[in-house]
This record gives sequence, C-alpha cells and structure tokens, in this order.
Amino acid sequence: PRTRRRIRLPISLDFTPRLVASDIDGTILPATGAVSRRTRDVFARSVDSGLDVVLVTGRPPRWLPAILRQTGLTGPVIAANGAMVVSGPTLEPIEVHPIPREAAYSAVELLRAAVPDAVFAAETPAGLRATSGYLEARGREQQAPAQRGVTVVTSTEELLAAGPVVKLVTLADALDPDKFLRIGREQVGHLLTVTRSSVGRALLELGPPGVTKASTLADLARSRGIPLTEVVAFGDMPNDVEMLRSVGRGFAMSGGHPEALAAADATAPPVHEDGVAQVVERILTARPPHPAPAPGVRTRR
Repeated sequence: PRTRRRIRLPISLDFTPRLVASDIDGTILPATGAVSRRTRDVFARSVDSGLDVVLVTGRPPRWLPAILRQTGLTGPVIAANGAMVVSGPTLEPIEVHPIPREAAYSAVELLRAAVPDAVFAAETPAGLRATSGYLEARGREQQAPAQRGVTVVTSTEELLAAGPVVKLVTLADALDPDKFLRIGREQVGHLLTVTRSSVGRALLELGPPGVTKASTLADLARSRGIPLTEVVAFGDMPNDVEMLRSVGRGFAMSGGHPEALAAADATAPPVHEDGVAQVVERILTARPPHPAPAPGVRTRR
C-alpha cells in the first residue's frame, strides 16, 4: 500500500496528472456561497492547457445546472456517486447504473426495521420519489429548482415503481450521522454501496453494489486513455474515499471528514480558501505546454 502523507501547501508535485477529478460540495462549493472566480479560472486554464477536468459528485443531475454555470465546465459529469454519467451541457444520460430492484426493496425494509423513524427517497434519471415526511425533513435544504419532478409516495412499492433507481436516500435526524452510517453499512452493506456526503445530518446515500465515484471515474479515464495513476482527485466526505484512494494523488480538503482525510495522500487547504484552485495552480505551473484542450471538454468563459 502507498504511504499516505499528511502535508499541506506549499508542496512539491512529483507527478504530472492528465485529469483533475473534483467533488463539488465542500470541495469547490462552500456551504454558503458559490464556486469562486479563482476556481472557475483555473479550471478554464486547465482545459486550455490540455488537462482534463471532471466533476464527480453525489448530486443527482437535477442539482447540477447552477454548478455547471458557475464552473464553466461543459464536459461529462459523474453524478449520483458514480451511478450516472451525464452530458454537461444538456444533462442527458450517457451512462446509468441502476440499483437492482430486489436489493433496493430489501435495503429499504431492513433500514426501516432498524431505524423506524427513517424517511426515504429514490433518485431516478427523471426525478425524485419520496416517502411521506422526507421533503419536510429536508426542509430548507431542498432548493426550489431541485423540487421539480418530485413525487410523494406512501409505500416501498411506490417508491421503487418508476425506475431505474440510481440512488436511495434515507434520513434519520434523531441519529448521529456517523452512527447512522455504521448502521447502514451493517444492515445493508452486503446489498448496496452505503455512504454519506451531507455535513451534520444523518443522511445516507445508497447506490448500486460495487458502484462508486472511483469505479465510474476509472471507466471514464480509461475511455480517454488515462490511467488512474495520472489522475489527481479532490474530496471531503466518505463518498469520496474510494476515489481518493484509487488515483495517483488524492487530496482531502482541510476540515473534511476523518475518513476522507485518512484515505488521501495529502491535505489541500479548505474550500473557503480555494484549496482545489491552489493545488491545480501548482500543477499548471509545472505542466509542460499542450497544444489543445482535452478532447470533449470545453469551458464557457
């Protein structure tokens, strides 16, 4: 196994990546505010220099339009923790990895038995299906544009009726977030990929078995002839762990979840200090000139 280094900038980057993979929330997007001009500019410079930039997020496609406007990126986006790849400009699905229906049904029933107060929702490429109480529990966190296409249901059968389901979400506000993560892994980890990305809320994200940000990133990079050893990735939460471990250089954000910090090679400055931009600027400084942007990726200035 690699020796993982606990370092911050200034750093010496001893490899030249060909692809930057970045989480969104808590990594380039602070809890309040927007993606910074500095981050947008460094992404544009990266693409212009031939360095591929890919957003890799737990967000469903319906939560992406504002982020794409703020970053200026128009290439493919890995969404729903790897369960979908969508076209940046249109959000049209390129790849969909659905959760097997029987596994989804069993997972909901097992978690409901273990945590009776939990509420559930199912993400599909077309929108969200939620059990009674889910939207109320999410409250102000649900942004108005993201509520389009939401259907409220009353049973597990209805929850899973409109497939393909790419992500199940369950919320249990009475529990500590990491305790709920442990319960989820114990109860349904044999059925689905169990993770979380929400800060301060006991909200679990359940995905197709074996599908993570890392697995889909590996497929996308391979399709471009880029090995994971030539990828640099940034993240801050448990849903980033596999990605941070799998790439040539993984950076966890300062202040991130302990699991992300433990999985990463190095620690980037925090999101409110434009930590991703700081590291990528160093990469660009050391990068040899490239005649053209990476194939299939453009930015809007």
